[in-house]
Amino acid sequence: MIDIKYSSFIPERNSAVGTTDLGRCVGNRIDIAGCIILLVQSGYAIISVNSRRCALRRGDLLILFYDDVTVLNKRSALFSACFITLDYKHIEDTICKMAASDFWYLHYYESPVYHASAEEWRLLDGWWRQMEWFDCRKDTALRDALLASGFHVFLSAAEATITELSSKPQPDTRSRKLVVDFYKLLARHCRQHRDVAFYADALCITTTYLYKVCRKVLGFSPKEEIDQQIVFEIKNYLTNTDLPIKRIAEELHFEDASYMCRYFRRLTGVSLADYRNEQTRL
Repeated sequence: MIDIKYSSFIPERNSAVGTTDLGRCVGNRIDIAGCIILLVQSGYAIISVNSRRCALRRGDLLILFYDDVTVLNKRSALFSACFITLDYKHIEDTICKMAASDFWYLHYYESPVYHASAEEWRLLDGWWRQMEWFDCRKDTALRDALLASGFHVFLSAAEATITELSSKPQPDTRSRKLVVDFYKLLARHCRQHRDVAFYADALCITTTYLYKVCRKVLGFSPKEEIDQQIVFEIKNYLTNTDLPIKRIAEELHFEDASYMCRYFRRLTGVSLADYRNEQTRL
């Protein structure tokens, strides 16, 4: 399988604290080993996370995880952000403990972007300084333990703050977890599987129940979400590779290129060639 282009602003170590202008990331997927936390300092950017476009401005906090499909669409010349990037081993314990948290529903289906208030900005600044100190420890075991502890404090605080601010009545915990698990499966398998039955089987539920849960939690069907994700994948191939249409169809397991062309036009209203030409001119 041919991957589309990935980009990373991360130093050679898998864990780091620093600043970035995301200059090398424009137009490409961002490689995420475990978790990336961005705090925007200046300028603006447009980023797509799991096919949803989000605007980033000063004071915005962006949280990204290893299974998020993330593409930086554009940024201003003055864009700058502090970042913390953590390997999976630093976040695994916290994620497992918070598996049923409202945070995941809000992250995946409302927005991964949160605008920090002046008071929260001051608190984040103090936490950031702590993480910088943790990252500089020479004892690797101590450094890993401190970074994992710092992440747990951050995500616990983020969960408390974000869920308190959410005005939308939340569905029951099981429904939320099923939807989050569905989306994680979709991010991993959408290139090979476009049928709802595959995801329902992987979740050990019926297709009818998956439709009911998605309608209840998201307001639309799992098939609509699958189609949206496939269109996102096609657009990424068209924008970030020079692969011919036939090869893209093979990579995404379409029966043939003509069917993928009809599929894309039906969902977007434009042809594959027109979309690629438009992106080339940008």
